[in-house]
Amino acid sequence: MVISFSAEQVVEMPVDELALAVVADLIAKNEWNEYNYLNEASQHAQFVRNDYATRAIAEALTWARAHGLIARTPGQTADAAIFVTRAGHAAVKSGLVKVRAGARLAEGLHPMIERRARRQFLLGEFEQAVFVAMKAVEVRVRELAGLGDDAVGVDLINRALGPSGALTDLSAVKGEQEGTRALLAGAYAVLRNPSGHRDVDYDDVAEAAEAVTTASLIMRILDRIERRIAGTK
Repeated sequence: MVISFSAEQVVEMPVDELALAVVADLIAKNEWNEYNYLNEASQHAQFVRNDYATRAIAEALTWARAHGLIARTPGQTADAAIFVTRAGHAAVKSGLVKVRAGARLAEGLHPMIERRARRQFLLGEFEQAVFVAMKAVEVRVRELAGLGDDAVGVDLINRALGPSGALTDLSAVKGEQEGTRALLAGAYAVLRNPSGHRDVDYDDVAEAAEAVTTASLIMRILDRIERRIAGTK
């Protein structure tokens, strides 16, 4: 094996980091059989007396498969026949940041954001993913507030959530009213406005993922507002 970690290090490593090391090892060895790889690991000098280490490597392989870094080889009848995917090669080359960012968007995004932004994010179109996520927020604010198409951007949010806005919770304390308005207006100004006027290069994939999840959070706030409004009718 090319892996140079001790058995103790393997057991203590986070599963995603170990998975990346295992995928790099598969590439270096040109290994195509998952069973053979695990069998070799169990017999390797540094792991032979530590079954926990071999199990950790098995967990890492399972994680790599679940996250698309390895896949079953087409045309092979054996389940153990695997290959390192394009995503696996990219992860070995550039690290886990994109894999981790994609995982964030795979779990619990608001449906209105997921169907608009997640596909574009996974295609690497990070600016567009953020743009459409925040556009979806704008459209929903306008619809919930009953405002016309002339209300746009930060002005739309200020009108909808201002002191006399249709979406303002008048039973909440003033600080919460203002905080909700400021949160939505600030997020729109920072995340949506720049993409509407110039190209935005999200060279930090994690930042792009968190921008999309911010839009998801705002959608959940709007869910709560919609339920409150519906309850007052």
